[in-house]
Amino acid sequence: MRAILCGLLFSCCTIVELKAQTTGQVIDEIKAINSKVTHWPISNGQGMLISNKAMNIFLSNKVSSYLSGNEDLSLYKNYVNLNAAEGAISINHNFHQPVDSDDWVRSFVVVGARVNIANAYSAKTANRYYDNQLGFTIQKTWMGKPKTYYAANSDFKKEMDAARALMVNTLVQSINKKVEEFEQSLNALKQDEVPGQDLTDVKSKLRKTFYVTLRADYLQQFSEQQSELMVNTANFNLVTDNWTTAGVYIPVIPQKFMVSNDINAPVNKHYNYPLELFLSHTRFWESPKLGRFFLTFAGKGFVNNAVQNGSLFSADVTGTQGTDGANTVAINKGDRYIGQYKNFITPVAVGKLVYIPGTSHVGVSFRIEKKWGTYKALNSIIGIPIVLIDKKGVPAINFEAQLLLQDMNNSLKNTRLPYNKTAIGLTVGIPFSKIVY
Repeated sequence: MRAILCGLLFSCCTIVELKAQTTGQVIDEIKAINSKVTHWPISNGQGMLISNKAMNIFLSNKVSSYLSGNEDLSLYKNYVNLNAAEGAISINHNFHQPVDSDDWVRSFVVVGARVNIANAYSAKTANRYYDNQLGFTIQKTWMGKPKTYYAANSDFKKEMDAARALMVNTLVQSINKKVEEFEQSLNALKQDEVPGQDLTDVKSKLRKTFYVTLRADYLQQFSEQQSELMVNTANFNLVTDNWTTAGVYIPVIPQKFMVSNDINAPVNKHYNYPLELFLSHTRFWESPKLGRFFLTFAGKGFVNNAVQNGSLFSADVTGTQGTDGANTVAINKGDRYIGQYKNFITPVAVGKLVYIPGTSHVGVSFRIEKKWGTYKALNSIIGIPIVLIDKKGVPAINFEAQLLLQDMNNSLKNTRLPYNKTAIGLTVGIPFSKIVY
């Protein structure tokens, strides 16, 4: 009995494996995905017009149209953020691995490196001390389930179902033609062309590899074509989604500051590790008529210091003269800060709203943040995001020109900061590589 059961189990596994290597299996899988979307019921104006993986592609292009800071979402495997106001660049990699079934992206981990490059350059040219900032970010994002809304009595559903049915039939014809050409080429393979190998085994391996690739290629083609169909026809009233991100920034090297209590006091070295914890939640709306909205609420806490919050004066002590034993030379002691230095934790609450009109590549954004504790500044940013697309209509690079309003509540007194509280900034976001399909 044990032998019989093992034999039956082996036979079943063999049948399943062979089934996965047939043209019909690939075609049936595409038809099954289409059938699920076609027969998905509409409830409260909400239903499916494209498959889950097609929605992943649709959202990746819509969401990536705004990529200004670390709290913004990119559904690409790699992306870069540059912030001219902070002089910082961050490089990020998404470790998401796609599932084999038709499902939406549920969660992923992003690891990145953040470095201050502007200060290093200016310090080198001006012979000043480096304000080194180098660290790594690790963040986890949980995605909500995308929702598509359309009127039950509209023609949106009928038009999308018909277009998808035609799409499936076209793909089936293409699959059959490709398989026929492959089998002809495979049958023409001769033993003397693969010396030292069994021809039957060679053909079996080649056929298996072919069908694995065929399945992956045509499933992705089906998803991409559905996404393009939804973009081009705009046969929906609203698409919504949301995501929550939690992360940490871990500095690799400390910040070093040269500080003296007063102009005549000796200079002391002080160090700070700007560790940061953050949590954000974003709601997203895409409407063919109204456009695109991002609403983000975030909270974070980081290790701050008296230099960075602007509560100390800066003093330039370069050019001090001394002697090397024979000649008088200029001694560069760098710049320093005057006042009482201390490190402290600063909690921050952030709110941001971004709006990009329907067919426009230019939008508007407003961000406000309130800091608490020792540093109680109220800051805001008014931005003009601009997205440039490639020839396929996919976002290629994002710019945001910013007006930065710092310490709007005049929390700091008797320092230089309140006299220069308005600045111009620019951020650049570049998504690249493939999407997290």
